[in-house]
Amino acid sequence: MVTVRGKQRNHRRGRINKTTYGKVRKQQHNKSNKVVITNDLIRKNWNKKKTIKENFADLGLVADPNAQYKTTHHKKIPKDEMEVEFADISDYIKEDTAVVKKLEEAAKDTTPTVRHFSPTECTLWDGLYADHGSDYKAMCRDKRNTYQHTPNQMKRKIENYLRFQSADHKTRMGHVG
Repeated sequence: MVTVRGKQRNHRRGRINKTTYGKVRKQQHNKSNKVVITNDLIRKNWNKKKTIKENFADLGLVADPNAQYKTTHHKKIPKDEMEVEFADISDYIKEDTAVVKKLEEAAKDTTPTVRHFSPTECTLWDGLYADHGSDYKAMCRDKRNTYQHTPNQMKRKIENYLRFQSADHKTRMGHVG
């Protein structure tokens, strides 16, 4: 029970602040559901009044690629009754829209990305290759392999490094000589 003094104290303080947890949570939820389109071509052809699925359908794209193809792998069928049927791809292919054609042209024009190695990586791969040559199992057991790369990972990384080194990228990374 609130006493008279308690009522007076609350009256002097003014209105008691209520938590705004629900309001803040709603604002964060609305921000998270906002669609951000980074591709300029799709952004120009995007209709804000339509849903995401409708927009993708108009652009000739698929919003959910998993829902596009019908699979039966999740159904348990006895092995003696199993029949393999291959789907006709022409059922899934729609007419190419202008947006799809422009996206395909843009994908053809892109240049491959070049992997750059840091100076510490360069010294590591140089030292390992100088000591062990192409013996990737020995490189794995080396104490300098602090990230515990497997032989296949080492092979891939060394090959990428040698490709990087042969393309004369050292001058771009600030190495002299």
